[in-house]
This record gives sequence, structure tokens and C-alpha cells, in this order.
Amino acid sequence: MAIIDRNAVFFEGPLTADAQSAAVALNALKLPGRMEPMPMRVSVTQAFAPEEVLSLSFTLEEADAPDAAGGSWSAVPGAAWSFTGAQLGLGARLGPRFLPQGVRKPWLRLGFALTPQSGESVSSGRLFAALLREEDLPYEAELQVK
Repeated sequence: MAIIDRNAVFFEGPLTADAQSAAVALNALKLPGRMEPMPMRVSVTQAFAPEEVLSLSFTLEEADAPDAAGGSWSAVPGAAWSFTGAQLGLGARLGPRFLPQGVRKPWLRLGFALTPQSGESVSSGRLFAALLREEDLPYEAELQVK
């Protein structure tokens, strides 16, 4: 179980088209990507239909201020990920376990690009994306006390 700060949630909900997440502030950190590793979680909370989704790509962007307009948001180097529709099943964990080291600015957001299969529209699929206080590794049966 992870402790989640609502101010560190990028996105939570259905994703049926391209979208931008909310901006998340890391303004208390001088160089966010070079501090201690900061856990990051992007996971599928409702499966996407592989017959509807060709791929899902997302990028991490940074800015000096939350209301940065136009070209003020820039891509974090090496912080782009892509997944096929078959990889977007319930519980799938996407992207990195930790905030990429290339992050240098105090405001972050995620940009999602959803590519539907030819002639299809995306009707289902939900994501959760946030920075966490500690790493949230999945539960394994071997951890159960017997």
C-alpha cells in the first residue's frame, strides 16, 4: 500500500483520446531528477481493449511555472514510453519505477497519445499516474505469512 499525496497525482480516470495530465509541483527540490530516487507509478486500472487500441505513448514534460503556455513546456530527455494495446491489460505498470534523472525544472506533467486501431474508437481503459512517497512494489504470494 502506498501513501499518495493528492497534489502529486498526474492523472486518474478514463483515457479514450489524447490528453494532458495535471501539473505537479516539485518546487521544493533544487534538481528533482538528481535527488534521492522518487517513485513514480503509471498503471492501468481498467483494461484497454486490444482490438480498439493500437498503442499508447506518453511523455514527461517540465516547465518553470504551472501556467506555462505554448512552448514553455519541454520534453524531459529520455522520458518517453510507448506500449501496444496488448500490453494495456488490468494492473499493467507502465513506464519507469522512478522519476527520470533528466528532470531539472520544478513543474511536471504527462502527455498521453492514444492511437486507436484503424476504424475504431477507444471506449474503455483507465489510468492512474502519480509520484509516490515510497516505492509501491506489487504484492507477491510468497510474502504471505503462513
